[in-house]
Amino acid sequence: METLNQDLKKIITLFVKVAAKPASAEIAKKALLDDVHGAWTEPGNFKMELYSALGQPENYYLFERWESQEALEAHFAQPYTAGAFALQDGHLKEDIQMNYLTDLLPRPQDLKSDDSRKAFTTLIVPFEVKAGYGNEFAELFKAFVSSVRNEPGNVDFNFHRVDGQEDKFVLYERWRAQEFLDQHNQLQATSDFVAQVGPMLTAPVYDFVLFSKDISEY
Repeated sequence: METLNQDLKKIITLFVKVAAKPASAEIAKKALLDDVHGAWTEPGNFKMELYSALGQPENYYLFERWESQEALEAHFAQPYTAGAFALQDGHLKEDIQMNYLTDLLPRPQDLKSDDSRKAFTTLIVPFEVKAGYGNEFAELFKAFVSSVRNEPGNVDFNFHRVDGQEDKFVLYERWRAQEFLDQHNQLQATSDFVAQVGPMLTAPVYDFVLFSKDISEY
């Protein structure tokens, strides 16, 4: 068990935002897809997904998980990764935002490469809570995570804290189909939880939700 815990702690999880200029959206998409597909060939990569969010046609989001910091450093040295970083030379509205995450409830299956490539329904939710509520919010969410993982159709429900940011969190959830997510959202337990944590947030819950489409295969 101790070895498992140590291995889980070594995993590097990243949530990355790439905001392209409108004229460079397709250039950015191609460079990011090259980076994603290249990462899939690397032995230290457990997950690398590229998302576009509804209503944000020029914004792209990467969710990735690496075996270790060494594996991530090896990825940074690849030419396709250099191509993605080179987008900052005139193609982006702002610098690439790289958020290193700590999974607050990791699972053993996170130690395996995720090669399913299935078209799951995915939500990514970057939360920001009011100053001083970070720890209380995290504890409430931990109990909720354990419950949701037992719901029908849930594939992933991973809750992360942004490293170095006490009041910022990222929820990553995948469902086998939209109907399962709809069922989850209609549960009384979900409504009760949203009502409980809502006052702790800097904006309404659904303002944070990125309704995302995985474009990794395109």
